[in-house]
Amino acid sequence: MATRPQGKGTLLIIGGAEDPDDDDLRILPHLVKLAGGKRARLMVCAAATEEAGSSLRNYRAVFEKIGVAEVMSVPFNDRGEGEDRRVVEQLERATGVFLIGGDQLRITSVLAGTEFGRCLRERFETERLLVAGTSAGAAAMSSTMIIRGDGSRVSRSAVELAPGLGFLDESVIDTHFDRQGRIQRVMAVFAQNPGTIGLGIDGDTAIEVKPNGRFTVLGRGVVFVFDGRVSHSNVAQVRQDEPLALIDSKVHVLPAGYGFSLKTRRPIIPKGTRKSGD
Repeated sequence: MATRPQGKGTLLIIGGAEDPDDDDLRILPHLVKLAGGKRARLMVCAAATEEAGSSLRNYRAVFEKIGVAEVMSVPFNDRGEGEDRRVVEQLERATGVFLIGGDQLRITSVLAGTEFGRCLRERFETERLLVAGTSAGAAAMSSTMIIRGDGSRVSRSAVELAPGLGFLDESVIDTHFDRQGRIQRVMAVFAQNPGTIGLGIDGDTAIEVKPNGRFTVLGRGVVFVFDGRVSHSNVAQVRQDEPLALIDSKVHVLPAGYGFSLKTRRPIIPKGTRKSGD
């Protein structure tokens, strides 16, 4: 089954850790470019955190420094803000929406099923809206969302899963992938969701996903792409804490400039790059 974005919009999925105070920003200026450059109207959503004030101020400052037409900041303290007509009207004017980090389960519990969530999905499906997210905001974009994982071993108990926002179907996204134990928990997802595409995105790294299902890597790190179409798993025969067997899982490691087709599940090598053996 092919993995595809669920609309006409563009996704910018960021692995986290790009510091808004950094003088050498790469990803956030690209976010602004995708949203319309100096004419961009960005909506920064802090649904992932209960301590939104300082983060919203920092992002407002950096986006205004980069140069945009307008920055709209919404803390989303509760689901009521998602039903607020004034907030929905801001979304209707936005050229880009940015979900910041915190707790991905809080994002879905605050936004899913609200008028804001409905409008966001509708605009992404029918218009060329940019939807960007970093850290928890990125993890929430997939169809299957990791909400807990210790990464100590590949077992059924290694991860706890929940439905994500579903901007990218048949997928799971893990962020800060340069941290220890991330590979183990993605593998544990495959055992329970065969056929899933797993995207492990390093900090300070992102993927730009076009409506045609192709993405390009940007930033300082790499993106791991795991093809979960395993030929064998013993997940149904073992206990929660016992090690899992996974046979024939495929992995690609992609630095900046490389890409991937979610439709064909094949990497895209930049033009002019020599293949091994040439």
